[in-house]
Amino acid sequence: MPNSLYVTLIGIFILTIWIIWNTIYHRKKITVMTGMMISMVLGMVVGLTIGVILGILLAGDLFSSTLLAMIIGIAAGFLAGLPIGLMAILDGALAGMMGGMMGAMLGEMIATEHQDTLIRVMFLLFIGMIIILYQMMQQEFIKSKALVNHPLVMIILFVLFIVGYNQLGSLIPSSHSLKNSNNNHSMSANNLVIQADEYSFSPSHTKIMAGERVTITLDNIGEVEHDLEIKGMITEMMESGTSHIHQKDNTIVHVHSMAGEKQEISFTPLTPGKYRFTCTIPGHVESGMFGIIEVISS
Repeated sequence: MPNSLYVTLIGIFILTIWIIWNTIYHRKKITVMTGMMISMVLGMVVGLTIGVILGILLAGDLFSSTLLAMIIGIAAGFLAGLPIGLMAILDGALAGMMGGMMGAMLGEMIATEHQDTLIRVMFLLFIGMIIILYQMMQQEFIKSKALVNHPLVMIILFVLFIVGYNQLGSLIPSSHSLKNSNNNHSMSANNLVIQADEYSFSPSHTKIMAGERVTITLDNIGEVEHDLEIKGMITEMMESGTSHIHQKDNTIVHVHSMAGEKQEISFTPLTPGKYRFTCTIPGHVESGMFGIIEVISS
């Protein structure tokens, strides 16, 4: 895992503990309404931010990323609300659960080329929300006169952190699927079969070699038509006489299959990277028909 991602995760952990500690330490001064606000905001931003990161790292396994993000978000909201009472606990836990669900879905669906940027934006938004939350706590019950707690000082420190943080390297590891390779990866030098059903692809995460010709066979085992489209991948397309294969340009790979049919398309991927493939039939991608294809250097 890249050091920049470690910095991000450690930063989220430290700031979360900081807010929870202040809530525990000042619990006798906190009203129920203020406690509910603290637990709700913390649960939501932690669940959302962690959800995005897990959705990207566990691409193709939306169940696992959603479940883990929900657990972490609920834990953050629960711990922040625990010193206040049941209402704050309920508010924080529900907010954490919702944030985890939304974050995981966003991380899963974001295009590969925007993943690094999205994590950076979400982390900086997380810090910004924590600063605003702390300033509310400062006005309501902390009332510290320390210079570091002044809003202007916090803003300056935040800006300096942004400058330094953006100098770090890539946040995305070279291979970020943490699933069992036997269940989620299909590696072949020349041929790749992807099954389409209602409404999923199998495998949903696979690898191919850059610079080598590959044939993708779309095996539609479902009861309705499906297609498979990869955008943004630079390729050399192979000619085919099959009417169901549509050659749009060298950055779009598209193959279409009716129910019970197998259709294939051949091409040579030229640029390494991670690319999202989807079913473009209306409503299908929203139902979960998407995956990741990774082009690796030969």
